[in-house]
Amino acid sequence: MQRYKTLNSYLRERFGQRVWRISVDGGFTCPVRDGTKGWRGCIFCNIKSFTPPYAERVKSVREQVKFGVELIRKHKKAQKFVVYFQPYTNTYAEVEKLRKLYYDALEADENVVGLFIGTRPDCLPNETIDLLDEINKRTFLVVELGLQTANNRTLEIIKRGHTVEDFVEATYKLHKRGIKVLAHVIIGLPGDTVQDYINTAKLLNDLKIFAVKIHPLHVVKFTELDLWYREGKYIPLEFDEYINYVVEFIANLSPSIYIARLTGEAPEKFLVAPLWCKDKFRVLDGIAKKLEELNIFQGSKIQQYELRIQKNS
Repeated sequence: MQRYKTLNSYLRERFGQRVWRISVDGGFTCPVRDGTKGWRGCIFCNIKSFTPPYAERVKSVREQVKFGVELIRKHKKAQKFVVYFQPYTNTYAEVEKLRKLYYDALEADENVVGLFIGTRPDCLPNETIDLLDEINKRTFLVVELGLQTANNRTLEIIKRGHTVEDFVEATYKLHKRGIKVLAHVIIGLPGDTVQDYINTAKLLNDLKIFAVKIHPLHVVKFTELDLWYREGKYIPLEFDEYINYVVEFIANLSPSIYIARLTGEAPEKFLVAPLWCKDKFRVLDGIAKKLEELNIFQGSKIQQYELRIQKNS
């Protein structure tokens, strides 16, 4: 029994079959790395820890897509693909450069059926929104916005360089053009509590977000968080803690929002802690078992709240 709605199921229904993702590196940077808002990036970010090896910025986007299509098709007999602009901030450039990169990705193979563009909520000027509107009218488009948490104080601690209000404004702008928004949320950020996870879910509900990716905060090498961990300033979540928090998040998440991811991984050569992050299937199985044990479905606690309101009115 499926207790939450997955983005994969939505894509399968929309395109009539499984759709495979190809990650590409467009050669971007980030305002918290280029000196605009900072130099070292977010405290947890080592871009190499979540970029697939075939997404190399020494290759053109068109070459990366062609290689990715060939690789996945060979091993998975895949037929349809979406291209995911993943590393760094993929709207952080002049519009004409963005237009070329996006169209190169779309035109690299006839079986590319859409784009997923990862970016920050503070990197969407009006001319970029216009371009995204143009792309959205041509193909299936999802803009992935890094929120991480609805707690502004935590955003300061992790040196994100944007606010919750920036996320809300960016989402309104994209929704006004009919563009789907997928939010990124991290469980285990320093300063956050279970109430922050609930508040983050409620914010996504209020904004009528299309989808969400949920990640555990993991410590990877060559980051500021790595230094904090080694100095005893940050203690990662235990396995059971993460499972419980994710289940609480799901219980408070609107059933209209698709879930694209429930955990995250880092290559063993980069991962410092927690080591349970290495076993994706153990995490997914733990979440499934806890949902079943507590008889929780996506949005269960919202529905219970609504029922109580009706009963008392």
